[in-house]
Amino acid sequence: MAKLAAIALLLMLAGCASAGRSFEWDTARQVKVGMTEAELIAVMGKPNVVNSHGESQTWVWVYVHSLTGSRRVSFGLKDGKVASVPNLSTFQ
Repeated sequence: MAKLAAIALLLMLAGCASAGRSFEWDTARQVKVGMTEAELIAVMGKPNVVNSHGESQTWVWVYVHSLTGSRRVSFGLKDGKVASVPNLSTFQ
């Protein structure tokens, strides 16, 4: 019986799969224009994706969880500093 309970628990946990780097909206709101790359990483951790566009970059964080849904945020960087921050006031 205990073995069956353990297997059921493992199956439930497998259904709660997640991918990406977890972040909270309150954490993302701490990012400000003018922050350095090092400061951005200190707040958000390393990004999942970095896209280059000429002299600028877009750093992207994505988190997907099978039960709680997904979150995605990106910041524009130029010359090693945050150049654009999205309006995150409506996200909870």
